[in-house]
Amino acid sequence: MCRLVAGAARGGEGAQLLARLAMLVAEAAAGDPYLEALSGGAVRKHCHGYGLLLVYRGRGSRAWSVAYERYDALDEGVSEEEACNANLEAARGAAERLQAVLASSEEAYLVFHARRAGRREPRGSLNTHPYPARVPTASGAAELYLAHNGGVDKEALAKSLGVEAGGFTDSYLLLEWIARRLARGDAAPQLLAEGYRFARSGYDIALLELVDTGRGPRPRLYIAAGMAGGLDEARRRYYEPVFFLGGGASGFVSSTVRDLARQRGLPLETWTPEWGVYRVEPGQRPSLLSSLGGR
Repeated sequence: MCRLVAGAARGGEGAQLLARLAMLVAEAAAGDPYLEALSGGAVRKHCHGYGLLLVYRGRGSRAWSVAYERYDALDEGVSEEEACNANLEAARGAAERLQAVLASSEEAYLVFHARRAGRREPRGSLNTHPYPARVPTASGAAELYLAHNGGVDKEALAKSLGVEAGGFTDSYLLLEWIARRLARGDAAPQLLAEGYRFARSGYDIALLELVDTGRGPRPRLYIAAGMAGGLDEARRRYYEPVFFLGGGASGFVSSTVRDLARQRGLPLETWTPEWGVYRVEPGQRPSLLSSLGGR
């Protein structure tokens, strides 16, 4: 479970919109009515760690820079409650730092994620999103970063990979499955579409691919938007994928972030897309590459 923004922007206005959405992710992590409804009023917070990936070019620069961090205070031996509060504070601090960097960015790709771990899922900074992987390619190597809101069939993925499921999160196993197939020559959008068969709840996935072309990394952002069939209304409202477009920025946000953006009057168009795999490019409406079926 998570709250998430994944988007791309060009120009100062678009970059600042991404920064504001990151702040809203941190706010949603501290109190989420959709999570409360899903848990029968038991929990409201996504406070099991945060992670961010920012790939950006400064004004007047052709070179891409990469900022990547993940954090869960539970690594530091504190209590669950102390870790929860520390993680929320750290997420807010990270969003504030993003504002400063994005203020001078000409083009940017951002994935910002606040986590609520499942009851049987491992914790710690290494289990926060986005997960990284490195894949050899014909031109060198590609770096992958995956963030996920939802659940996939962990046992089936582990079996296909020839590993034991315990000790790994379902999202990590999904990334490993994608990475191994990419190394064999398959394409990321195709694999996101194929991976939908593993969906058990939400299938909201941001996959950012950094491809080394010999002149530095080039970012490609893909979004899988969908959910498994048969979910009740509370789960559908929680996992609802939402796309946004406005001011030179475009991409994906979680449902709570959409609501907060409306309350704050952010100049964004938002909509629930057809279930599918999409390519996100700065300031353009996400383009459908493959349908997953359903809505």
